[in-house]
Amino acid sequence: MKMNNSPVGDCFLETSVPRQMLFGHSLIKKEIRKSLGHCTQRWSSFYVLMEYKRSVVKTLIDLYFVAKEEKTPSDALHYFQEGFRTRQNKIILSAIATLLEDSEIANDKSRFLVKLETLVLGSLQFFQDLIDQYIENKTGCSLGKTLIQQGIPTEEAYRRFLEEIDCVKSCSLEKFLRSKKNQLKRLIGEGEKAPHDRNKGFQEALSLIKSAIETLDTLKSKTNCMKVGDIIIALELPKRQQLLTFDRGFESSCQILGKKIFVLSSLARLRKSRPSTPQPT
Repeated sequence: MKMNNSPVGDCFLETSVPRQMLFGHSLIKKEIRKSLGHCTQRWSSFYVLMEYKRSVVKTLIDLYFVAKEEKTPSDALHYFQEGFRTRQNKIILSAIATLLEDSEIANDKSRFLVKLETLVLGSLQFFQDLIDQYIENKTGCSLGKTLIQQGIPTEEAYRRFLEEIDCVKSCSLEKFLRSKKNQLKRLIGEGEKAPHDRNKGFQEALSLIKSAIETLDTLKSKTNCMKVGDIIIALELPKRQQLLTFDRGFESSCQILGKKIFVLSSLARLRKSRPSTPQPT
């Protein structure tokens, strides 16, 4: 189910929303603020928080250590961009690149590192301030609770965070998926039909679900858990809440499972719908 104009009631924010609100284009941020204004309460999950910390906080910390090794901030960002090509990382790195437009930061390694430290702590606080409540942690994901320890040297605190945010498969994901096995089979069956068979993002996750449906234990690995993340989020989403997302891959899973969804407009669409600026006569 998709609302045409705005979300209503309690909203569930998946990972793309806080990430875009923090690092996205000004039009995207405006679109999010407008939509959140229609939400009664803003919900999320510890699984989403884990995804956010792995895609945002970990990226910033990884960049920090690269910047410590390289001669200039520009060198660090160039090297880092070559190694990270996912859409999620690029959103963050594009925002970081704007910092280097300030020549004082671009040529001052110490100031750049301080700015990154501020962004790391700010990104953690941002998510906490954005969310009103969390749903029950049925996946048992403890990584969302990983924090940066205070009162110790920054580099040591960052290294501990990177160690703790690395999955050790101590969650209850397999048990959670087994409890949702009928819904997984429904996703597989309905997912082969139009229009879901043409939803690329949905199909990529579904193919992994298909291969693991009999045992489900292989989905507990760090790599596979992240690959099927959208389906995990759709499964844990309470029916009374409406998913707020930029990711159209959720359209299929939510429709099949009977969950409510509101897909926010893309930057391309927002630019196209923006009123044209009158030309001088």
